Amino acid sequence: MTARLTAHRATMIIVDAGVRVPFLPARPTDVAELDPAAVDAETILEIAERIARRPPEVILAVGGGTVLDAAKLAALALAPGRSLQFALERAQSEALTFLPDAPPPVDLVAVPTTLGTSSETNSVSILTNTRGHRLVIGRALRPRHALLDEENLLTLTAAQVREGALEAFLRLAGASTGPARSARAHDDAVALGRAILETADGRVDSGEGRLRLGRLSAATQRSAALRGPDPYAPRHWYVANEVAFHLGVRKMSATAATIAPVWQRILDRDPRWGDRASLERFWASASPPLRLPLDPARGIAELVTRWGIDRPPTPSSRDIDRVAAAIENAWGARRPMLSGLVESDFRDVLRASAWSDRRGVLHGVPAPREGGERHGPRHRLASPIRGAR
Repeated sequence: MTARLTAHRATMIIVDAGVRVPFLPARPTDVAELDPAAVDAETILEIAERIARRPPEVILAVGGGTVLDAAKLAALALAPGRSLQFALERAQSEALTFLPDAPPPVDLVAVPTTLGTSSETNSVSILTNTRGHRLVIGRALRPRHALLDEENLLTLTAAQVREGALEAFLRLAGASTGPARSARAHDDAVALGRAILETADGRVDSGEGRLRLGRLSAATQRSAALRGPDPYAPRHWYVANEVAFHLGVRKMSATAATIAPVWQRILDRDPRWGDRASLERFWASASPPLRLPLDPARGIAELVTRWGIDRPPTPSSRDIDRVAAAIENAWGARRPMLSGLVESDFRDVLRASAWSDRRGVLHGVPAPREGGERHGPRHRLASPIRGAR
């Protein structure tokens, strides 16, 4: 399929440096190998300059969420106007940037090698600069094709697979904390959520199971599951985003630590965090196959532990103060994402979070059974495309 989509077309490959470049019938015009841990705004600008010098007809992006996001942003070099410059400049002062509405400037083929981010099917990218992990949204970022292949997922550990599944599930759950969701949105979210939980809680060592999770994750973006009147409903994301950047940890590790106290505030009827009835309804419908506690906060905490999702070491009081201030500055107070929430609210959440100590022992919880890129695990493939050598 990769050969078919790139045949007789000038092709640029943007690939995780730990992934073998796929076979193409003709030599690509350029190959950019990236270290996901080092990708930032400067990296994206460098790739964009290479794209502008030798404009490809198609871009093939192979890697995890960070590499796919970088390719999507760099491709804006071919967009009319100054879309990329606009995004880079605005991200220096704002945590969220909406791009001018426009179609993708070039065909981009996204080949994910990790699970859960859904970058291969969404219109979102994370841009990392000196200020933080910034969110950029726009139709121009959506890939033209997404190629899911179980062989690309076989080197992931079981813990990494479940971490990706948790990311996809919480995307659905977060959207389901918004009020007044339609019946179709609820039904789609529940159906996908149940399928993700059931698949990830079983044996995840088979390619078939991993491919199913990849398809379910992609489907969260291609159904009504994320639709609703509140576009900022997954409020746990903003908290975890700042924790990840300021503590230098992975996004899902930060999420695993902070999700339960965020949900607890929803259950305590604080509407600034979300709607209690909506969260309870979703959890009651999606979680029964795993026999988790009916209380959503207790249930999600048990699931995180059961799946062995790694959590960061306990931060110092000074770090908690620093992160809480950063969350308010980027997303809270008068901003619509965490409207009305201030530093003290975030400090309370961080103090109640389930951190581990430096030996990996959780506060009052057994150590994870299994432990595993900034937006997802990184791994090496023998061949990212079926049949390639």
